[in-house]
Amino acid sequence: MTNAELAQKLRDLRDYLIIAGYEESHAARYSHIAHSIEAMPEPVEQMRREGRLKEIPQVGKLIQLYIKEILDTGVCSKQRDWEGHTPYSVIEMLRVPGLGPRTARVLFEGFGLKSLAELKYANGVGQLNDVLSEKLRKAIADA
Repeated sequence: MTNAELAQKLRDLRDYLIIAGYEESHAARYSHIAHSIEAMPEPVEQMRREGRLKEIPQVGKLIQLYIKEILDTGVCSKQRDWEGHTPYSVIEMLRVPGLGPRTARVLFEGFGLKSLAELKYANGVGQLNDVLSEKLRKAIADA
């Protein structure tokens, strides 16, 4: 896995946790770590083999574990722990341009929408007319 791919997984984890109701200020650390990983001059895979993940800014023992799990399986235990509360499919809604994790959280909590397909359906039947802007509703229809 490249550093860019790992960084994207960490950003997705941040967004997923926000949608799931995790404290946003705590979830933000994953995007900060992702930024550091993208700026690394060497592959994180190599750093892992050499036992040097702690050299990445803001990475302690727990985040080292999550990075290792993502490198090994593509998923970390933090995500699995939260999947009992919120299905990971909610992340699909973020494919809509202009729809961020906070709005996705409102759509999940308020309307029970768990995927892009459910979002498109709710939008198509007018369920979101009073909640979302016309611009965002059009973006959903086009997604």
